[in-house]
Amino acid sequence: MTVGANKLHLTEPSARSVASAQSADAIQAFDKFLAAFRKKKLGRSKALQVCLSLIKREPGDLLELLAALPAAWADHAVASVYATLIPVDRRKKLGAYFTPPHLVDHLLSRLASCGMDPVTHRLRDPAAGGAAFLVPLARIKVSAWKERGLADSEIVHRLGKHLVGREIEPDLAAIANALLRRMLVCEFQLAPKLVARLRLVKVGDSLDPRLSSDDDIDHEVGNPPFLRLGGSDKRLATPIFREIASGRVNLYALFVRRALAEVPIGGMIGYVIPASFLGGPEFESFRRRVLQLAEVLVVDLIEKRSDVFLDAIQDACFVVLRRRAAVLAEPHASVAASGVFRRDGKFVSKDVAHIEANGAPWRLPGIELVRSSTLKDWGYRATVGYLVANRQPKRLHKRAAKGRYPLIWAKAITPEGIFDFERGAAFKGYGWADAPADAPYVVRTACVAIQRTSSRGQKRRLNAASISKAFIKKHGGVIAENHVILLLPNSPDAASPESLAKALNNAAASAALDRVCGSASISVRLLETIKLEARPSTYGC
Repeated sequence: MTVGANKLHLTEPSARSVASAQSADAIQAFDKFLAAFRKKKLGRSKALQVCLSLIKREPGDLLELLAALPAAWADHAVASVYATLIPVDRRKKLGAYFTPPHLVDHLLSRLASCGMDPVTHRLRDPAAGGAAFLVPLARIKVSAWKERGLADSEIVHRLGKHLVGREIEPDLAAIANALLRRMLVCEFQLAPKLVARLRLVKVGDSLDPRLSSDDDIDHEVGNPPFLRLGGSDKRLATPIFREIASGRVNLYALFVRRALAEVPIGGMIGYVIPASFLGGPEFESFRRRVLQLAEVLVVDLIEKRSDVFLDAIQDACFVVLRRRAAVLAEPHASVAASGVFRRDGKFVSKDVAHIEANGAPWRLPGIELVRSSTLKDWGYRATVGYLVANRQPKRLHKRAAKGRYPLIWAKAITPEGIFDFERGAAFKGYGWADAPADAPYVVRTACVAIQRTSSRGQKRRLNAASISKAFIKKHGGVIAENHVILLLPNSPDAASPESLAKALNNAAASAALDRVCGSASISVRLLETIKLEARPSTYGC
C-alpha cells in the first residue's frame, strides 16, 4: 500500500490542527475547563446527558471555556467529562482513558509515513469511545472529498464505508457518534437531517470475532483498553489469546493479537498502548507471536508517565505493526524506527529500536557499552523482598527485640545511593519484623538493595545501595519488604556490594533499564539481563 500522491495537500487542514493541538495554550485551556467542571460536582447518573448537552453547546457556565478550545481538544474535553462522571470501578473496567489530540496526531502521522493514506484507505478503531481517532480521520477524508466536488450525500455514504468504530459501552458510542455528526455539520456545513442517522461507531465487543472479523478495512488504529486480566478470565480460553499468555495478561495484548488476525496482509495496526510489553517477562510469548505475525515498523516512547491520560499514571508508547504475508516460525531479529514523544509535545527521532527474536525484550535506542557484564558476571542473583507489609501487619514492630530483624523499606535507599536504615524505618513507623531463626528469607550476608518501583521522573531509574557486612553482623540479618529487590552474592569470587551498587547507580545502568523496562515495576528477570559496566578485575566480598 502506498500513500496517494496528493496526500500532503489533502491533509493540510490536519497539519494546522496538529500545531494548535500541541500548543501550550490549548493544553492550558483544556486544564482550565476540566478544573471548572470538576468543581460543579455533578451526579454520576447524568454522564451521558451532560456530554450530549456540551456537544450541542447548550447554554451553560462552561460554554465559554469549551469554546476557547480547538476542535480536537473540545472533543477530548467532552470525553474526559464522561470519564470523570462514571464510577471509578466502571471506568477502570472499561479502561476508559482517552487519547489526547497531540498523541492522536502523532500516531496518524507515523502511520502515514509507513504507507497509510488517510483519504483512500479504510480504517477501524476497535475502542472508539470519544471518537479521538475517527473524528480527525473523518475530517481529513471529508476535506479531500469536498475539494473533489463530491455531493454531501455521497460523502456520508463513503464515510460509512471508510471508517468503522466499535465501542462496548453504549453511552460512549452515542457520544462518539454525536461528536462525529457535530464536526460534519459545524465544520463542513452538512445538513443535520443528512447526518442524523449516521452511526460510524457501533455498540459491541471488538474481541468478539462474530462482530469484527467481517469488517472491510485496510488498517486498524486506536488506544485499546489496558486492564490486567485474571488467570480465570474466559477470554483467555480462545486459542489465539491463549498462545500469547506466558504469565499475567493485559487486555491490550488481546486487542493486538485479534487485530493481527483481522487486518489484511500488508495492513497496519497503529496503537497507543502501555509500554509494559517491551521487556516484561510475562509478555515473552506475546513478543514472540507478534514478531512471527508482523513486521514491527515503529516503537515510539511517550516520555511523560502522568498527565497524559486523565487521572492515570502509565508508561506508554506508540507501536506500528504490518501484518506479514505468511507467518514466520523463526523470525530474525529486526529494527524499528523509534523516538521519544516529549513532555512538551515535541517528537525527537532517535536511532532504531532493536526487536529481538524468541520473545527476548525489545530494546529502545541507546548507547551500547563497549565492555559490559550482567549480574551473573558480577557474581550475584536477584530476589524480591519477602515481606508484604499490608498482608502481614502483625509481624511489623517499632522496636528491636529478640527474634526481630531490620526491615528494609525502599525508602532506606536514598537518591544518593546510600543505605539509611533509620530513614526507611521512619517512613512507615515500623523498622523491625519478626521471623523464625531459621527463616530462609532472612538475608545474612552483605548485599545490595534496589528500589523495586521506579519511574522516568526520578534522577535515576535504578536506585541502589549496599548493605554492609557490619550492619548484617550487628543485627544477625535483614528482611526486605516487597518493594525492594536484594542482590545476593552467589559466587566465591563475587564483586563487593559497594562496587556493584556504584555500577547500578551509574547513569548507563539506568539507561540500559530504560531501553527494555516499560513499566514502573522492575522485574527481577529483566534486571538480570541488562548490561552493566564491566565488573572490576579485583574481586572480593
